Amino acid sequence: MKLIIYFLILMLSLELSAKTPEIKWWFDTKDASAGQSSAADIDNDGKYEVIFGCYRNDSCVYALNGENGSLLWKYNASTKYGEGCNDVATLPFDIDGDGKIEVIVPSSCNPTTFCFYGETGEVRWASKTRGSDSPPTIADLDGDGLLEILHGEFGGWLNCISALTGEKKWEIPVNLKSWIQTAPTIVDVNNDGQLDIVVATWCLSKEDTNKVYAFDGKTLEKLWEFAVKDVIYHGTAVADLDEDGKIELLIGDYSGEMYVLNGHDGSLKWSHQFGEYYAVSGPVSISDLDGDGKLEIVVSGWFKMIALRNDGSFYWEYQIPDYSSCFRGAALSDIDDDGLPDVIFGTGIGKLIALKGTNGGEIWLVDLAEHYGKKFDLDNAPLVADFDQDGLLDVFVVGGHMEYPEFRNGYGRAYMISAGKGAGPEWLMFQNNPGRNSNYLWKAPSNVENEIDNNIDYIYFDNNSKSLIFQSNTDAVANVELFDYLGNKSFSILNIELINGKNTIDLRNFSNYSSGLYFVRISLANGLTINKKILLF
Repeated sequence: MKLIIYFLILMLSLELSAKTPEIKWWFDTKDASAGQSSAADIDNDGKYEVIFGCYRNDSCVYALNGENGSLLWKYNASTKYGEGCNDVATLPFDIDGDGKIEVIVPSSCNPTTFCFYGETGEVRWASKTRGSDSPPTIADLDGDGLLEILHGEFGGWLNCISALTGEKKWEIPVNLKSWIQTAPTIVDVNNDGQLDIVVATWCLSKEDTNKVYAFDGKTLEKLWEFAVKDVIYHGTAVADLDEDGKIELLIGDYSGEMYVLNGHDGSLKWSHQFGEYYAVSGPVSISDLDGDGKLEIVVSGWFKMIALRNDGSFYWEYQIPDYSSCFRGAALSDIDDDGLPDVIFGTGIGKLIALKGTNGGEIWLVDLAEHYGKKFDLDNAPLVADFDQDGLLDVFVVGGHMEYPEFRNGYGRAYMISAGKGAGPEWLMFQNNPGRNSNYLWKAPSNVENEIDNNIDYIYFDNNSKSLIFQSNTDAVANVELFDYLGNKSFSILNIELINGKNTIDLRNFSNYSSGLYFVRISLANGLTINKKILLF
């Protein structure tokens, strides 16, 4: 009898955690969103907003309240001729450290990169460019304490803009017979303490050789190049697959080949070929899918979504219904509450799909084309978070239909879907983070950033003294740890005695970090753990 009751409780628990998704709200637009969405609390109300842009028939950048889909603001990015192609990923980021988030949005047919005040949608600056499909990334590349924004451009250029002013700082002519469509991945490829930049080409002629390039982020010197078989649209994923202390870069091309390159010199470690006609058009996503401590690789090619082991051996395969494809890649997040990441993605015929990370089995499928009632393409990677704070994870995605050159036939709709109980973590932007490295472990130190409690009033980084400063309201013993955005520990101080008052740790005593986004974890002896996201210059 007890066994039967236990079985019933188990089945009920599984049913609740993998419940049928519910469409919570939708928001209609006049065109599809070919650019990628992002989420952040841009108005400081304690809840996430979603930000995305739409194609020519709509031409607007939208910021919607994530809990109910109401409009916070919109901006029409049209030129004087009435066209705005907001077909590039949005990037929310506090560019000046004032605690308020700005939103960066490049455009293509209106060759301008915009910076909006997150609260109001007012333009802070607008920088003229050569036009771009390349998702922007952000970092302090030269170590001057100020942030730079990077994206590729039409014509084969890599563009660097001052995050504060929008002024162009430099351009690199990567290959002037190509376009740079990929997001510039920002990562220290060779472990020299200096951030580097990785991009790839979309050559306009079949006679030209497409390549992946790495550049030193400070000197702009080319570190290496690697020739591939065909054009590349989406950028690299980053991981230390074999745990040798050196990173690998993962990227696919339109020949159906996915390459794993050694970050330090760009040499080929191994590759996987999908087969003839199986273009690898979406970005790679990376996580430990089965909890064995080793990373797996999730990537799509034409109508297949596959998972590979960290050595390239086969793990599982899922055939996308109706021979459709996934162009923008998958978000990885535990949405069925088993403690392991699942795979969530949209297809070219409007289906939103969640797969179990351990075996590729279908958790659920939502046919948004059927709901809309017309042809509907999900040319948009999903976001995952608890947007209405009801204890259940939600999935946000934008779809629609666009035509070229008859773009006036376009239409679109943004959807928020309740996905079920799960442990997350959140997936809040294209390729997961501002460095665009597609790595689920970016938030490894904490699934959710803790609010500062009564023991610690604040934590911040003082760029002038190069010190981590925090205020304690009690004498205590603590461990202080610093993690980079891949989840690698930069340093730790064990059993430090905190005083009741201001505490300072001089980071100049530690050489194992460079400028960028980090997590500070303070573990107090009473069991309380505090995690805080900070930007080190």
